[in-house]
Amino acid sequence: MVKTALGMIIRSLDADYELMRFINNAEEYGHELDCVIVAYAGRLDQRAAGNINKRLPFHAIDIKHPGFCIDRFRECGIPDDAHRTLLECPVNTDGGLVPYGFNRTIVTIEAILRGVDVLFFVDNDVYPKTLKATEEGIAAERVDFFGAHLEHLGKGSMITTGEYSGYNILPPATFDGMEDLLHGLQKSEMLEYWQSSGTHRCLAVNPPGHTPSPCTKILGGNTAITLSAFLNLPPFFSSSYMVGDELFLNRGEDTVLGLGIAESGTVCTDIGLFPLHDTYKNYPEEPDLKNDPLAQERFYYACTGWVGRNPLYNYIRGEDLKPIRGYQRERLECGLRKLAEYTANPKFYGVLRNFDVSWDNLDRYISEYEQVLDAWKEFIKRSDMD
Repeated sequence: MVKTALGMIIRSLDADYELMRFINNAEEYGHELDCVIVAYAGRLDQRAAGNINKRLPFHAIDIKHPGFCIDRFRECGIPDDAHRTLLECPVNTDGGLVPYGFNRTIVTIEAILRGVDVLFFVDNDVYPKTLKATEEGIAAERVDFFGAHLEHLGKGSMITTGEYSGYNILPPATFDGMEDLLHGLQKSEMLEYWQSSGTHRCLAVNPPGHTPSPCTKILGGNTAITLSAFLNLPPFFSSSYMVGDELFLNRGEDTVLGLGIAESGTVCTDIGLFPLHDTYKNYPEEPDLKNDPLAQERFYYACTGWVGRNPLYNYIRGEDLKPIRGYQRERLECGLRKLAEYTANPKFYGVLRNFDVSWDNLDRYISEYEQVLDAWKEFIKRSDMD
């Protein structure tokens, strides 16, 4: 029998509903999950944990002390340096922030050590339903989330994923610097989409008749992984950086894994299921980038995450880094100035400093990444995966 687990990374577990909606979805459509694995850095509400544990075995990983993983690493004879790299969080977690790559990797490690075959990753702002266009307007419909992934895993895919429905992280906007901003953020492939936001309002729906197709891009909140795929893959990885006293998390932990998927030829399928992503935490309200401070805050941290991601991403791809840095900085400066004017929020212009700090940290990113790869090889070598 295939052993399956539901995985999630979360700052604090204050309630059970974010996990229960997926546990209920599996039960509704007749799928048996074997356990739930959650990594957290802040609070763990014991009542919520108890409610989950009544439904399924619940494994909560305290990022500060992942006890089960520590014990099993010792039993497996994994070297101390690999132990420290994979299990000791590289940042101070008192504020609840943990690099996304470390977070997802420790859930993956716990799943492997517990003999899980298939790990479903969801995020706490994702729902097992999808948005569809109907004659009456946009409607949310329940979907067989687990069945959709399992169907394609059963057809030979090692990893399954898909896009989201809901509002894009790029909110509806119209200002002169949009092209400069996206080039500076290395998101230029989204330019036509963003510039036409007056038409579609950046609201994605699950298109009818969407055909599953091979892919290398995965979305960490909508994916299922046959864990033996990691015999030939790197782990999730992303780093972080400090600007003054503030810690910023780099995006792209799943993007880095996507590069490994492409290089290894691992079979990965976009299954055409677009679960609802409540990007701005208030769906169906449309995000108002120009006037809403909360929408601005969400987009600000997306931007700081992208400029955090890009140096290492380009290094791994073997790009010529010096001209890329210069080009992106020039475009970004113009775009941020226009964005700050459009939103009347000078904080956006400060992202330029984040850009500089992130690029200045590239050598550290590279060193961390290489250490994680070496430690991951030691772990996989001593794991029981076939």
